[in-house]
Amino acid sequence: MTKPIKILLSIPSIVGIVYMFTFLNVDFFKWITNNVVGFEYQGPIVNGLILIQIGYLIYRLWNYKNVEKKTKTEWTWLLVIFNFISSLFFIWKKDAELNNMNKNTVPNNV
Repeated sequence: MTKPIKILLSIPSIVGIVYMFTFLNVDFFKWITNNVVGFEYQGPIVNGLILIQIGYLIYRLWNYKNVEKKTKTEWTWLLVIFNFISSLFFIWKKDAELNNMNKNTVPNNV
C-alpha cells in the first residue's frame, strides 16, 4: 500500500476518534457543531466512513491467499470491534507484514 492510500484510509479512524471525544466535552468541540442537532447528521456520516473503511480493510485482508485463516479471523474481529485503533495499526504496520508473508510463502496446491 502506498503512503497516500495509507493516509486516505487513516482519515475515517482519525475522524472517528475526534468524533468520539466530542461526547466527552461538547463545549470543547464547539467548532464542530453549534447544537446537538448537528450530531444527528454527523453520526451517519462518521459511521458510514468507518463502515466503508472496515469493509475495504476486511476485503483486502481476506484477499491474501497465503495467510493463515486464523490470522485473518483474528484481524477481522479486531477490525470490527476495536476499529479506531486496530485499523490504524493494520494500515500502517500489519498490512505490509501480511503482504510480505503472502509473497514469500509458496502456495500449497496439492
